[in-house]
Amino acid sequence: MSLSHATQYASAKSSWASPFEYQEQHAGKKVRTDLTLALAALYRVAPSTAQVLCHVVEKFNTASLVHDDIVDQDLMRRGAPSVWVKYGVGTALISGMYGYIHGLQKLGGLHNIDLMDAGLKSLEALHVGQYLDTQVSDGTVLPTLEEYRFIAQTNTGCFFLFILESLQRLHALDKCIYSELKAMMIELAVYYRYVNDYCDINHIPHFQKKGFAPDLEGGPKSFLMILANTALPKQKRTDQQKRQIILEFGRAGVFSAAIAVMEGSFKQMQRSLEAIRNLSPDQNFAPLEVFLQNVHFQQNPADNFYENLNT
Repeated sequence: MSLSHATQYASAKSSWASPFEYQEQHAGKKVRTDLTLALAALYRVAPSTAQVLCHVVEKFNTASLVHDDIVDQDLMRRGAPSVWVKYGVGTALISGMYGYIHGLQKLGGLHNIDLMDAGLKSLEALHVGQYLDTQVSDGTVLPTLEEYRFIAQTNTGCFFLFILESLQRLHALDKCIYSELKAMMIELAVYYRYVNDYCDINHIPHFQKKGFAPDLEGGPKSFLMILANTALPKQKRTDQQKRQIILEFGRAGVFSAAIAVMEGSFKQMQRSLEAIRNLSPDQNFAPLEVFLQNVHFQQNPADNFYENLNT
């Protein structure tokens, strides 16, 4: 490669990464990083290796968010314009791939083919799950709750399971412990999706990050629609139309039912943790206990949009 070509390549590579880095600047809660560190303490994996896994899973997740926003036509992400809004759809599609590639490159630096296999399998599961999610959101029929859970386990759970699978391949724990941890990760994916769906429609702070109830325009894929038995087709809706839907959901007890479902899911994770503690009482469970408490959704009444709208 000539010097001019090398310079051109380097410039293009920098420009390719720039929109992705814009999204990284608007960081989320780093839930996957916290989970990695909590599980790494349980598995007694070296902090340096755990940090690599943190880096990889955050790259993967950010890339998926860039692409999700294009598919869902979400205008905001974490309180800022989505990448596709700021840079255009084509650039966002291409730049989103940077996260997957850079994450795999970083994972390759650990020189462990088993970890690369876990990374590739997680990306396959992500895209299968995204495909299923798109089919539901573009349709007119509500999924069953079981179908909803499967999609969440696939496209949300893929990264939680990547973390677990990677640590298990680095320093295997007893199969019974691993089995309970896997059950917890699968339920965590569903719980995380429940909370996100609820917040998208009835949590005021969430509106500041994503806009006003975008799920009410995204097709029949929210579990609140399943609880309401209301399939809302994908289309633009005015704020007034959204307020009316939220009022109807609230009066029908949808939000109360959703909280109950979410609490049941959280308690299931707690039961898995208790089973693991009984199987191996000498392990360091404290970070995982803290992690679970940190992801536990408990709504402040002042943040409940329906209750404030209804007063």
